Amino acid sequence: MIMRTLAVIVMASLGAVPLAHGAAGLGPMATLKQKNGEVDKLLRQKVEKGTPAEQKQKDAIKQLAASLLDYDELAQKSLAAHWDKLTPAQRSEFVTTLRELIERNYVKQLRTNLDYQVQYKNEENGGEQATVSTVVKVKSAGKNTDAEIIYKMKKDPDGWRVWDVVTDEISLVKNYRTQFNKIITEQSYDALIKKMKSKLKDGE
Repeated sequence: MIMRTLAVIVMASLGAVPLAHGAAGLGPMATLKQKNGEVDKLLRQKVEKGTPAEQKQKDAIKQLAASLLDYDELAQKSLAAHWDKLTPAQRSEFVTTLRELIERNYVKQLRTNLDYQVQYKNEENGGEQATVSTVVKVKSAGKNTDAEIIYKMKKDPDGWRVWDVVTDEISLVKNYRTQFNKIITEQSYDALIKKMKSKLKDGE
């Protein structure tokens, strides 16, 4: 399930907000390492359910995701050719809705398992584009699971940001593209955005 993958993705790569001082000058792998340390501290803070402290932690998680995940690029590449057919208003609506879906799902799942370890394997830096290869070792219910995670990143004025994540050869962007294209082709873009908003409303 792609949203469960996102929970591991965020645990493995995101950090507290605002971006740590000097992050804009770091390379791709160094950025991920720095943020990993920050998110670990955030997630291990004990908060009571239903309290303002819990809401504050959830808001921080959403903000830290936005500091690293390039939602605009993710949305555009996920829609592929369909993106060009949307109006500016539709594009804005789609990015916002996709972001809310991602945020809602990983906020629910992110804190379920803190027993993990990240191994950074390789960095390929082309100047403005880069990939970072990692292995995330997760221990859950007495089982050890290794997931190879490759981050595709691009450089912007604030530093390096992730626009795609490939987990055990499954691309987040390609997964979304397949789902979105099927609905748009068989029904319409309006049907897609309606389904996405329905999931938000129903809390599925």
